[in-house]
Amino acid sequence: MGRANLEAAASASGVRFTVGRDAQGRWVVADRDGLVGGVFIDRASAMHFAMFESDHRPGAVWCVPDHVTLKLGRLFDKRPARQARAVARA
Repeated sequence: MGRANLEAAASASGVRFTVGRDAQGRWVVADRDGLVGGVFIDRASAMHFAMFESDHRPGAVWCVPDHVTLKLGRLFDKRPARQARAVARA
């Protein structure tokens, strides 16, 4: 199953958070909008965060298969230094 298919399946089923590993093997939690998430030491910590943030709602957290790698959303993307300074001044 391709990445687009995985994302579509998660969105359609009401999943709010996705839990998996990034390319470096770290545990990552990302929300469906790419605004909330984090990097964790272990799976248990990642699941705890995702479950807490979703108010323990059944079906709100999805663990991706081992062969899929995750990356954090736009909140954690690196911004150019010029844009970061402009935001800091606002």
